[in-house]
Amino acid sequence: MTTHRQQSFLATLWLNDRPINTLATLLGKPAWVNRVGDVPVTVPHLASTVRNDSAMLSCQSGVVQAAMTFYFRHTSEGYRLYVREPGEHFGKAVVAHHDKCLGLAPTDKHTPSLFTLHRPGGEPVTLRDLLADTHLVTLSSDGAGISPSRRANTSHQYLAARSKAPQVWFLKIAERSVPWLSSPDET
Repeated sequence: MTTHRQQSFLATLWLNDRPINTLATLLGKPAWVNRVGDVPVTVPHLASTVRNDSAMLSCQSGVVQAAMTFYFRHTSEGYRLYVREPGEHFGKAVVAHHDKCLGLAPTDKHTPSLFTLHRPGGEPVTLRDLLADTHLVTLSSDGAGISPSRRANTSHQYLAARSKAPQVWFLKIAERSVPWLSSPDET
C-alpha cells in the first residue's frame, strides 16, 4: 500500500499556454479591485470599497507567463494544495473563498481546500495512475469543477469551484514522492 508521501508531488497547472499563478504575478502589479464597479482605484489603502485580489489564482493572459509550483499533498479524501514557489506565498494553502474563487492564504488562518483529480472522462486519479509527467486532468472541490470565472465588478479572470462542466488542465509534474517540509524524512 502506498503512503501519502508516495502519492504527493510538485506540479504546475496550465490552461493551454496560460499558467496558473496569482493575479499580481500575472499582471506584474498588485490587483486592486473596486467593489462598486468601474470606478478608478486611485488611493487603494484609503477606500473602503477596494479589495486586494493580488493573491487570488488566475490563468488570464498577463505580462508574466510563469506557472506557480504547487505541492499536491495526498490525503485519504483527495489532495490539498500548497505553494512551493519561492517568495512571499511559499507554504500558503489554496483555499476556496466564500464565493468559491480560489486564492492563497496562510495555513494558520485557513484550512486548505480539498481537491480531487480526474481524467477528462471523469475517472478519479492519484499519482500512481499518472505514469508520465504531463497529463490532461480536471480538478474539483466540493463536487464543483475548477474553471476560469469572473467576480462582480472586475474584468479580471479568477479560478473558481463553480462549474458543472470542469475545465481540462495540463498538469506538469516536476517531482514525485515529496514529503512535508517539516518532515523531510517522512516515508
